[in-house]
Amino acid sequence: MSKAKFSLLVIWMFIFGCQYNSRPTAEALFHYMPNTLKNYDLQKPDAKYFLPYVLEEISGMTYYKPGIIACIQDEDGKVFFYNHKERELENTVRFEGSGDYEGIATDGKKIYVAESNGNIYKFELKSKGKIHKLKKYNTALKKNNDAEGLAYDPITDQLFIACKGDAGIRGEKKKGRAIYRFDLDKKEIKNKAAFNISRDDIKAYLEENKDFEYEANRINFKPSGIALHPINDHFYIIASIGKLLLITDRKGHIKGSMPLDPRLLGQPEGICFAPNGDLFISSEGQGDKGYILKFNMN
Repeated sequence: MSKAKFSLLVIWMFIFGCQYNSRPTAEALFHYMPNTLKNYDLQKPDAKYFLPYVLEEISGMTYYKPGIIACIQDEDGKVFFYNHKERELENTVRFEGSGDYEGIATDGKKIYVAESNGNIYKFELKSKGKIHKLKKYNTALKKNNDAEGLAYDPITDQLFIACKGDAGIRGEKKKGRAIYRFDLDKKEIKNKAAFNISRDDIKAYLEENKDFEYEANRINFKPSGIALHPINDHFYIIASIGKLLLITDRKGHIKGSMPLDPRLLGQPEGICFAPNGDLFISSEGQGDKGYILKFNMN
């Protein structure tokens, strides 16, 4: 081959390769964020907090008071109060024995904890950090639903529970993953889910914003945490299985999708917001210390 022909071949391959690579890969299809919701760069955390070894299996957290994040781990009925500004554990209180505790939320005074079998615990703290007015509620959610995330909604005064397992309750069969509401007045789970998220829902959202099809069975989304944004009033739902963060409105319509880099978050389990919108996501330590990443809101 002459040098001229070889040069033309190289140029042609370069141009064709650039055109081909300009199209998103299949993995990129799982992520789309409108400009109005581009408030965080999940590739660049603004802080990382290593937790005590007792929180290696941190399973949930909530922003309790200025600078204080209340955390739980999935084997023991304790709440750990971590001061992220001082980077130290301030207090630990026991509310129950061993179990599988996955979600925690607060209304600023009362603390709520969700067990994977659907049990909800409610309590307050006395001035010296002791448990006060502990209540336990058995709900319609069961072990097969696998309750994983818990969020408090100050507008409706309800708890939202993200389920990683079966979407239906009381023997019903439902598609996808369900978000249920716990009525704090009636102390019961509402019969109908607040909303469901299925593979088809995620596929429809992504294909609406991307330019070619892909296999829907590549989508994997099993919620591990949920939080309500204090400013834009959207739900942020993370999935350790699937390494994905979905943003939805109150009706469950998907408004954004962001990847969770496994190199930064090996096993993301908890999510919460500070009042100013700063985002915190926790990860189990997987044999080492658990940790929390902070992402400042733009």
